[in-house]
Amino acid sequence: MSQIFRSAFWAVLAFLPASLALAAPVGQIVETKGYVTVGVPTQAPVSASKGGGIEVGQVITTGTNGQTVIKFQDGQVIALKSNSIFRVTNYKFDQAAPEKGESLFALLQGGLRAVTGLIGANNKTGWRLATPTATVGIRGTDFLVAIDQASYLKVTQGSVSATNAGGTLIVNVNEAGVISSASVAGVTVPVSSLPAGLFAELEAMSLSGALSGAAAAGSTGASAATVGGVPAWVVGVGIAAGVGVAASNNGGDDETTTTTHH
Repeated sequence: MSQIFRSAFWAVLAFLPASLALAAPVGQIVETKGYVTVGVPTQAPVSASKGGGIEVGQVITTGTNGQTVIKFQDGQVIALKSNSIFRVTNYKFDQAAPEKGESLFALLQGGLRAVTGLIGANNKTGWRLATPTATVGIRGTDFLVAIDQASYLKVTQGSVSATNAGGTLIVNVNEAGVISSASVAGVTVPVSSLPAGLFAELEAMSLSGALSGAAAAGSTGASAATVGGVPAWVVGVGIAAGVGVAASNNGGDDETTTTTHH
């Protein structure tokens, strides 16, 4: 890295919140509407905003009119419906070694659609989603989960597994599954037998914007690119912040509103 570029790079980071400079976010909010908050158990949640960063340990909550779409460093996308509670339990990703990546999430309430990225393509055992009745693993790339007393699965591409004390259920493409208890293995059911409207909200949410440019299996995607070890899209946020500060110093009225929530 040249001296000029190094100086410019650190100048960009100087405009970022301290938490970003020390530990880059693992995900970014690409769409949000209605009531959506981000927080950690030890602090009061704050309102989520488009472009905001998501860090390990944070909990994302959507209200009765809330929805959000999150894109992670490896290109995977998580869409949350209204009345959902979702936690990023752990996340590790190195673009040079995606097979060593790890993506651990928890869905405590509500529902989500998951489209997996480089971690899912290269280390399927490293991707897991905890629900109240089972731990979901991936054997595919696009599926929906909803919690309505039981945990329900619907697979639109590939297949997923759901493991609990009773055993492991495999749900394949165009199939559905229900896990009613943490101690009893789930069963496959016809999609037509699912509760009416269970996945309607998630299926109506468009992911086209989030998925454009997503890292494809076996390739380098823009979302996974890094600059000096920091995700490229984080540096982009920093550049925007720098422009906002410069404008303010010159008497402008603009200010940067993108923040990383804790």
